[in-house]
Amino acid sequence: MRINWRRIKGRPSGIVLTLAFAASLSAQAPVDPLFDTFFAAETPAEAQTAAEQLVVAGVDFDRTYARLKKGRVYGDEKRGEYSLRWKSKSGPFFNNIVEVPAAYDPAKPTQLRVQLHGGVGRPSPNPPARGDQSSGVSATARTPNRIEGEQQIYLHPSGWAAAQWWDEEQIDNILRAVDTLKRKYNIDESRIYLTGISDGGTGVYYMALKEPALWSSYLPLNGSIAVIRGPQNGADGEMYGNNLMNVPLYIVNGELDNLYPVDQVEPHIKWFQSMGVPLVFRPQPGAGHNTAWWPTEREPYEKFVREHARVTHPAKLSWETERTDKFNRNRWLIINELRPDASRETELKDRGFFQHLKLSGRVDVTRDGNTFDAKVRDVAAFTLLLSPDAVDFSKPVTVMVNGNPAFSGTVKKDPATLLRWAARDNDRTALYGAELRIAP
Repeated sequence: MRINWRRIKGRPSGIVLTLAFAASLSAQAPVDPLFDTFFAAETPAEAQTAAEQLVVAGVDFDRTYARLKKGRVYGDEKRGEYSLRWKSKSGPFFNNIVEVPAAYDPAKPTQLRVQLHGGVGRPSPNPPARGDQSSGVSATARTPNRIEGEQQIYLHPSGWAAAQWWDEEQIDNILRAVDTLKRKYNIDESRIYLTGISDGGTGVYYMALKEPALWSSYLPLNGSIAVIRGPQNGADGEMYGNNLMNVPLYIVNGELDNLYPVDQVEPHIKWFQSMGVPLVFRPQPGAGHNTAWWPTEREPYEKFVREHARVTHPAKLSWETERTDKFNRNRWLIINELRPDASRETELKDRGFFQHLKLSGRVDVTRDGNTFDAKVRDVAAFTLLLSPDAVDFSKPVTVMVNGNPAFSGTVKKDPATLLRWAARDNDRTALYGAELRIAP
């Protein structure tokens, strides 16, 4: 940068300010293209590569945090209906239908509804796209949406017998499709919600039990959590009812439904309520296994969605898992290692709705400012993800585990941690400046 000395002659403070400004520009210039590459990444893996390059470049934490908070500049992407397609392990293509309203504005965050269809036990996937089978942007044919709602972006994932809503591969498919849309469209991260009808409603329960970090609310319609209770239905992994404590549910079932009538669902509702699960139950008098109630139910449904934006950094979390390589995270809590410890007294007992054959670990944790109070069962190590939006890094952090001190001290903000989680989560509202591993 060339300095105009005549213009600032006789003003020493101006020289200092101008030189400081020049130094600032010099420091920023080399990393600007790297940030562009980071935001242009089409997958988390590509974003991670760009993140590593930014760390090597020596980016400043606060400047990086502000840049990530601001997010990418969104282009004028495709509108209308098209599909996101990639091959499944069983052979057929996932054919995930996307609907983008004509009035979509890239400058405004937009709500996303992910809607799971019924009949997931069919032997073949949804009708294939017309045109190029591998392009991922073909027009598609599908049945009309029976619960058309407010103007928003819609994602209709595809499922079939070999890729049911309660399969691990299906969760990966849904998360991949949402991440792809978030990288192209200005989607409001606090308003991504999940709904479904019949088997799709049951799939909503499964997602809530396994992968809750993304969603603002869950609206299962004409479904039943009992479906994934039975081993004959092939649900992947084990389920833990307390995981529903993290999610707001809006449940609709018909009185005369031949599959999941209200009188069979009501015991589940009472069980949810006994655990403190936040829910609204809307039984439909005289209704069968259909959506004839939608014209009158639409407004309370939409009201529930509007009133339940995602709380990105909730002060209280509960999570249980039998795995440490997957389904081990709930927002800012990660369970890293399990350890049987029958001698430890704890109030964290399972309520027995689901059958359990494997060792699982559970953590219930509350945050009050910089103080974390955790109750754990059969957990050898867990990690707290610390966000500048929730924790004051200038003050000490204290962690109590089962009433005993587990950590006390200051935690340093780390650009590498910030960028690594930003690459993975692709979320402007959930940025983490440090990982605090606790081994009680």
